[in-house]
Amino acid sequence: MKHLQYSFVKILILISIAGFIPGNLFAQYYYRDIILTAQNSAVQQVYKKNKVQQVVLKSFEATGEPSEDFSCEIKPNSSFTQIRTITMSGVAGNSSLTAFYNFKGQLYKSVDSTSENVNIVEYTFDSTGKLISASNTTIGIMDKTRQTETHIWSYNSEAVPQSMLYIKGNTDTTIIKFASDDKGNIIEEEGWQKNISKGKTYYYYDSLNRLTDIVRYNQRVQKLVPDYIFEYDENNRITQMTNIQQDASDYLIWRYLYGDNALRTEERCYSKQKKLVGRVEYQYTFR
Repeated sequence: MKHLQYSFVKILILISIAGFIPGNLFAQYYYRDIILTAQNSAVQQVYKKNKVQQVVLKSFEATGEPSEDFSCEIKPNSSFTQIRTITMSGVAGNSSLTAFYNFKGQLYKSVDSTSENVNIVEYTFDSTGKLISASNTTIGIMDKTRQTETHIWSYNSEAVPQSMLYIKGNTDTTIIKFASDDKGNIIEEEGWQKNISKGKTYYYYDSLNRLTDIVRYNQRVQKLVPDYIFEYDENNRITQMTNIQQDASDYLIWRYLYGDNALRTEERCYSKQKKLVGRVEYQYTFR
């Protein structure tokens, strides 16, 4: 299935859903648990610094026409301890995502609700700010099902991730082992279950220790292929992300623009053929 068979708004919805699928053996745990959580908290701090009251996302197709049946609003509370994202879509229905932050600005909980299920993620940190655990509970509203998974992190004496226990349903345990370079960057993670390797994920960095590539071995093409490729500006903000499909046959390029206040103003999506697929504008209201 190729991304480009979809309208731009469908791509947005599919990417949003993919970020909350539990039990993914190729979940890039270091990226999702550590890096993305830190990036999320950094956005909360930018919102707080700029006293953002509301963000409205406007989606446009490649033709310039507004994406049909799609709206998205982001609303922080007065103390910026909660940020709620409300999405309405004719493709995937309505959803509400609320992120909760402690006084240190750390994301400690998120609740994602749709008409079909509720997904709750909870994070705990130690006194130095290291992530200790991340638990994910998905509750089916109609069928009353409940799926759980817990990630328990361990670190070496230099506070670099050393291993993580991936516990699914309180019984099924996979050990994720990490390798790091002499700068403390995680360069490899490998899942082990019953002494059988579940595959490796590799992380690459630039001279400033910024993550540039997340790579796995692709069985179809019989070689290492990136899942993600990142580029940055002089302020260490991500300006471009390339997302390669699992079968390595196609990819999307996301380019990000920022204002002088460090708030994201626009993102543009391009196909493998470098053609515009669609774009999103960020419209801010300040307190």
